[in-house]
Amino acid sequence: MRFFLSREGNRAVVPKRGVTLLEMLIVVAIIAVIASISFPSLTAGIAGVRLSSSAGDVAIFLTASMSDVERHEQASAIEVIPKENKLATFTAASGDKPARVYQPSAGISLEGDDTHRYLLFPGGAFPRISVVLRNERGARRSVEIDPVTAVPQIRRIEDSPR
Repeated sequence: MRFFLSREGNRAVVPKRGVTLLEMLIVVAIIAVIASISFPSLTAGIAGVRLSSSAGDVAIFLTASMSDVERHEQASAIEVIPKENKLATFTAASGDKPARVYQPSAGISLEGDDTHRYLLFPGGAFPRISVVLRNERGARRSVEIDPVTAVPQIRRIEDSPR
């Protein structure tokens, strides 16, 4: 510890340590500016991750429905219901209740107005299904099932230039 002599020269004074209130306010202001600049890009990144994750979940839902048809050798129907923002699979055993339901995460919606129903038959070709998802920032992904290979393809949809 260092001691300094005061102006009077007769006593030792220990210098004060720590930060002043003004220094603390400047640091907080700098942190607030950095946070406000980075917040929009952070939310856009999270929205993009949600959209990609939901597109993958839709692909899994569709291929799992197709696998159930083949495994149980029982016809089923897939309904794409944009107004309720969900996908549902119905089988003869499930009746009026869906056997499986998928709802996208918050901020993700299914595009379209009308409900579409696709029938799946054991041993039959998988129909060409296309589901378009949109997030709150307007980004879109298309999930399509190739009827020949039954492989899902996820594509980014770019808006056409105006």
